[in-house]
Amino acid sequence: MRLAVIEPVEKTGMRNAWGRVAAAYDEMWAERTSLFTEAGLDLLAPSPDATALDIGCGPGHTAVLLARRLTHGTTTGVDFAPSMIERARNRWRDIPRLDFDLDDAERLSRPDASIDVVTSTFTLMYCYDALAAVGHVARVLRPGGRALLVVWGPHQNVWWSPVIDIIERRAAYYSSVCPMMFFYGLPGVLPRMLEQVGLDTDEAVTLDTPMRYADVDEAVSAAVLAGPLAGLFQNRLADDAKAAAWDEMTARVTAVSTDGPDGIAVPAEAVAVVARKPG
Repeated sequence: MRLAVIEPVEKTGMRNAWGRVAAAYDEMWAERTSLFTEAGLDLLAPSPDATALDIGCGPGHTAVLLARRLTHGTTTGVDFAPSMIERARNRWRDIPRLDFDLDDAERLSRPDASIDVVTSTFTLMYCYDALAAVGHVARVLRPGGRALLVVWGPHQNVWWSPVIDIIERRAAYYSSVCPMMFFYGLPGVLPRMLEQVGLDTDEAVTLDTPMRYADVDEAVSAAVLAGPLAGLFQNRLADDAKAAAWDEMTARVTAVSTDGPDGIAVPAEAVAVVARKPG
């Protein structure tokens, strides 16, 4: 008899949180984080005929960038939030050789040694069992296959990082995921994790790429309303606490932003790691 897997209530909450912001995240984050993804894919240099899997695909931008490089291959994007998959399918339905499906990075259902290329961008930080997630990356890769993982760098180098404390402190609710948000981008952490699951690191590169918004208010809106803490902000804070949180985040963004001809730039750092499965 196969026993049902009991999911932690916090993980169910995380899935629901991402589901609520699928459209907002797509509009305010996905294009901007694609700058990091493009740089990572340049390092990965996948073969045009590869079979590829993008884990934690969200609204589908990394999967699309990958599919456009695989002119004779196939790409599947998977995510654990149904609303993200629905948005990705609707938005990118005309991209050839690209599909989207529900799946969980920590309990990935793909067959062993079935994938040439795996990507996972800005996903690992939200896993409750990140080592299980990278273990599945290693499991589904064919011998000689390669993986690209992109995570945020240290918190002091990422403009939106204060929003976690600003909202959680006022909501008196602390996610067990958020303390690890910037851990995997610390020097050597992700390569060591990949080594634990049997993957060899080919490259580990820091990507210092400012993100651009029309103005400070748009950036604050992205941080507060278009990420997984949006539900806490909307549902757990009284109006005065919302106003105070918004003002505090506005001050933090203002302090690190620089003006440009098309709006503002805010500092962001990510780490891209390319690893290979021996064989």
